[in-house]
Amino acid sequence: MTRRQYSNPPIEEAICEFRFAPGQAWNFATPGLFYEKVRDLYTGEPRQQNSIATEFKFSQMPPANPEVTVIQDLPKFLFPSADATKLVGVGPNLLSIHSLRPYEGWDEFSHRIDRALQFYLEVAKPVGITRISLRYINRIVVSDDEAVDLSEYVNIYPQFPDSLPSHISGFVTRTELIYEDIPVGLVITLSDSEPLPGQVVFILDLDISQTWIEKPLSLEEVLSNLHELKSRQGQAFESLITDRTRELFDVK
Repeated sequence: MTRRQYSNPPIEEAICEFRFAPGQAWNFATPGLFYEKVRDLYTGEPRQQNSIATEFKFSQMPPANPEVTVIQDLPKFLFPSADATKLVGVGPNLLSIHSLRPYEGWDEFSHRIDRALQFYLEVAKPVGITRISLRYINRIVVSDDEAVDLSEYVNIYPQFPDSLPSHISGFVTRTELIYEDIPVGLVITLSDSEPLPGQVVFILDLDISQTWIEKPLSLEEVLSNLHELKSRQGQAFESLITDRTRELFDVK
């Protein structure tokens, strides 16, 4: 499928994330070493993102009262550009690269991904990759001069029998797919969003990923696998939208 170019792409945020098989222990000095390499590119104020998970354990013996365990991971550090539209994040065995609206285009985004990845490899020295994911969050805005029929804009949408009310006040649909030729997963989420005056807004979220559990992916193969994911993400996006939607993006 030909790669389409849009003058007004709907991308609210694009995120590339790598998970690594560690080669050395992660410590609090690692983010600082990484920042020293990217500080000329990301001159905004660094910030810390804490992650807290709650785990429930149920005993098989009465009384079956759950035990609640709160787990706090080591923090992730985010380094933004001066205008906060471009970011990189590092955490334990984790690197993420973000592009916010206005989307810079894949050529520039992939260049930033490559540079951030090389800096991370120099500092953290992982032995391989356990997961690559590429996520595109698209915000599609439609005029509501008349009732909006989702089927005119996307090829995946909620459908209901005639016996139910036809007016939809809110919706979320989520579909998880696995490609047959290679073990790549695609998660498609379509939902409504906070409307604007005179407009209808919905979110088309595509998250494509591949995981290596038994044997990590070698570092030399990372970029070729990433570009394969991008190709499939682009094909999926074009398959899910209609020509009427493409007109909203000023297709070239």
